[in-house]
Amino acid sequence: MDKPITPKKEFKEVLHGVEISDPYRWLEDVDSQETRSWLESQDAYTESIINSLPSREGLLKEFQKLYRQDSTPFLYPRAGRYFFMKRKAEEDHASLYFKEGLDGQPQLLVDTNKLSKEQGHPVAITGYNVSKDAKFITYTLSESSNDQSSLYVMDIDNRKTLGECIPANLYPRNGSWSMDNSGFWYTRRMENVPTGEEKFHRKAYYHRLNTSYTEDEMVYGKDLAKEDSPGVFCSMDGRYLVVHVSISSEKRERMEIYIRDLEKGEKEFRPVIQGIRGESDIYFKGAPHRGYFYLQTSCQAPWGKIQRIPLNDLENGGGQWETVIPEVEGRNIEEFEMVQDRIFVLTLENVHSSLREYFMDGKLRRDIDFPGIGTCMRMAAEPEGSEIFYSFNSFAYPFTVFRIDINGGGISVIEQQEVNFDLQSLETEQVWFISRDGTRVPMFLIHKRNLRKDRLNHTVLYGYGGFNISLTPSFNKSIIPFIERGGVYAIANLRGGGEFGEEWHAAGTKKQKQNTFDDFIAAAKWLIENRYTNSDHLAISGASNGGLLVGAFMTQEPALAKAVIMGVPVADMLRYHLFHGGRHWIPDYGSAEDLDMFDYLLKYSPYHNIRDQVEYPATLIVTGDKDDRVHPGQAFKIAARLQEVNKNNPIILRVERNAGHGGASDISRLIEKAADEWSFIFWQLGVNA
Repeated sequence: MDKPITPKKEFKEVLHGVEISDPYRWLEDVDSQETRSWLESQDAYTESIINSLPSREGLLKEFQKLYRQDSTPFLYPRAGRYFFMKRKAEEDHASLYFKEGLDGQPQLLVDTNKLSKEQGHPVAITGYNVSKDAKFITYTLSESSNDQSSLYVMDIDNRKTLGECIPANLYPRNGSWSMDNSGFWYTRRMENVPTGEEKFHRKAYYHRLNTSYTEDEMVYGKDLAKEDSPGVFCSMDGRYLVVHVSISSEKRERMEIYIRDLEKGEKEFRPVIQGIRGESDIYFKGAPHRGYFYLQTSCQAPWGKIQRIPLNDLENGGGQWETVIPEVEGRNIEEFEMVQDRIFVLTLENVHSSLREYFMDGKLRRDIDFPGIGTCMRMAAEPEGSEIFYSFNSFAYPFTVFRIDINGGGISVIEQQEVNFDLQSLETEQVWFISRDGTRVPMFLIHKRNLRKDRLNHTVLYGYGGFNISLTPSFNKSIIPFIERGGVYAIANLRGGGEFGEEWHAAGTKKQKQNTFDDFIAAAKWLIENRYTNSDHLAISGASNGGLLVGAFMTQEPALAKAVIMGVPVADMLRYHLFHGGRHWIPDYGSAEDLDMFDYLLKYSPYHNIRDQVEYPATLIVTGDKDDRVHPGQAFKIAARLQEVNKNNPIILRVERNAGHGGASDISRLIEKAADEWSFIFWQLGVNA
């Protein structure tokens, strides 16, 4: 089947004195009949290619075997009960369960598989919050696998979902229950906001049970800028209400923290952290515990430190912050949990996790040994509980949940993911390469043991490089069929991510964003120069900000890779901020509204840098029609433009229906997506099926 011809509609505008041509702007109207008809033609073209690929049926069977297993639940303790999400092998969706005690039997609370069947479309749980006595729970359900989720309330003992519902179009987020279970604090946007600003204007509210959400009291945020967003929680003893405010309306992201003493009946919030700005993003996260307010911060400590101040001093408006865990170069503090008289601090060191247990005054009690070099993805505990749970996984170590007995100190395995693959056949390396400006950048390589470096290895290079997000060693089932056939999977830890603290992040933002692309290009060249592969056997892959990454790579170095997987891409850097929550990304990218950033963004914007008479790599562009994070029109436009200029290499657009930024929520469609993407890679790189 011939590729679709997309009509060009002449559209030009002048920005800062520069004429910008945008002939595919009409595709930004994703709900128009014309765009829908265009999508139908794209669907037919995509299916004609993907469904004919010789490796697809075999890969479908392999991914069915890999993914159709019971999921591994992570336990969240609350008042003697344990809450978790779990999907059984034969099911499509993870449901919400709890059990009485560690040895109790799982009891079903919210059956998403039943809900999906009743409603005729996938329904997914996107979050939950349990009351302090574990008698009530709020949970959010998404019906489009996107950022819109309705919030519901359940009486746990009676398994009864109560009548109230906070609708999805208000983007509610689970908050924190009051001590007496009369209601809960949460955040959502205001009801009446201008069109296009539905993801802004967020405030903190209190919802009283058995009333309408329209009567909810706004407790914080009346004077916030529309881009800024509060998060609210109540301390486990019910005394303090704490608000963290994420401020993204300024040139650099920062945070503020406020507190109210509910026991004393305070009506106004007092500042804990307020008005602190810097040359880079500043992070604060804190909570009260045993008479102190503990604070994790990057302020004057790009690797992070933990401080505390007596709560009495906060009340009196004075006092000095005491550093409990000082900044240590090379130890990037990611999070901390307080349990009884202990602080558990999770750090990222040389792109892998470390966990340490301290006393409250900062004295080290012990290092928690992991099974190897890998990633601790989460911790969970109650402030006065007797246990803490944490997870660990790595490239060759499956997702595992551990429990520490606080009083006895023992560590035990609670859950571990089943694996039907010989993990001993895998080998992982961490290598370092030199980027364009001389910066040393690390990269992980995963492949079978005794790999031959003959320049002919099929290789996929994956990257992200943005928003302070780190790519750390984790168990990834989707790469196993590729590795089994001799493939090399490479993960580059690019600037813009959080692998080496705030300075590493800042070095890949705004007018330093080209560093991210240079790092990725240098990673590809290193793989070629060191005989792992060559350009005819190399594919690159990235999604979201990673979609921007691969878009910049292919427009700047079109001959360096054979194939591209471009997921939910940020592709038009002049207009990304005009849709959904895009303005939240301005601290990382800058904005074309700013004359100082306009030229820089235009210079690398993938959509604007596709050139006539250039043949770009074969590309599979993936998006969801309900993506309310990165507007799907970005994927549509770059697909149309690439199809226009490419004469030989295929440009394929895969649009998942009723799916958001993370793709479909049901395992059946996730398997289909994995088979489509990898069969495309196999086809282009010549991997034997």
